[in-house]
Amino acid sequence: MVSRRAFLGTMGAAIAASRFARLANAALVPAPRRSFKGPFGIQLYSLRNQLDKDVPGSLKLIRNAGYTDVETADFYKMSPADFKKALDQAGLRCTGMHSGDDNRFRDHLDEIIAEAEVFKPDYVNSPWVQEEHRKDAEGCKRIAADFNAWGKKLQAAGFRFAFHNHDMEFKPLGDTTPMDIFIHETDPELVDFELDLFFVKKVGLEPVEYMRKYPGRIKLLHLKDISKNTPIGFAEAPDDACVPLGEGQIDWPKTLAAAADIGVTHYYVEDESPTAPEGIKKTAQYLKTVRF
Repeated sequence: MVSRRAFLGTMGAAIAASRFARLANAALVPAPRRSFKGPFGIQLYSLRNQLDKDVPGSLKLIRNAGYTDVETADFYKMSPADFKKALDQAGLRCTGMHSGDDNRFRDHLDEIIAEAEVFKPDYVNSPWVQEEHRKDAEGCKRIAADFNAWGKKLQAAGFRFAFHNHDMEFKPLGDTTPMDIFIHETDPELVDFELDLFFVKKVGLEPVEYMRKYPGRIKLLHLKDISKNTPIGFAEAPDDACVPLGEGQIDWPKTLAAAADIGVTHYYVEDESPTAPEGIKKTAQYLKTVRF
């Protein structure tokens, strides 16, 4: 007769073996892949040439391509109120605004806030700092202080302030860069950043590594791919260096996974190429199918 102790020992060994087998099998099963959730919109600068000629037709093209959110760059000879009406008629909503360089924010912030009151975006962004204001570390620190001040005033009006980079913000200043100074010297409660991934890749940085360097500070992304034959560096790139997502140098599944992990909330497609009307359609389809 098998003793109770022997029986329990046999049962324990069988259970342990079964558990080990389940764990081993589970290790062979790949983790479920995530879909890109977005939401993603489009930076209207992508269709600047078309919008200059035909605002309603261009906005209809954007909506038909699958976009519902936009980030403005201009009002194309229309008043803010009339441009807002055109967006409404096209079924588009403005979630972000590019509202001028540091000089405009410095001298006309009340006007910028009045424009934002028309569109009700989540973010009001500055996409440019004049070179004379960022040529040394002290100048960059003064700009960061300005960002804090503008962010505070915009926050009081119900909006968030963000800064959008180009390539020159990554040029070395000793052992740092203007972009690093801007991020380190600004208050996270007042200032966020919109990272243009085309320029990150263009200057030789890896988007995933740069985003993970600053979790919680980068809340917006410009989704813009760089052609495989575009050289790395600070030389100006032609417009046709932009290609639809998935056709260039950037690993989008890894990049979008990192973006989700660090808390990015707003994604805007930007395509500066002459073929942007077709490119934005390809990109919208790609984003609906990408997995990571």
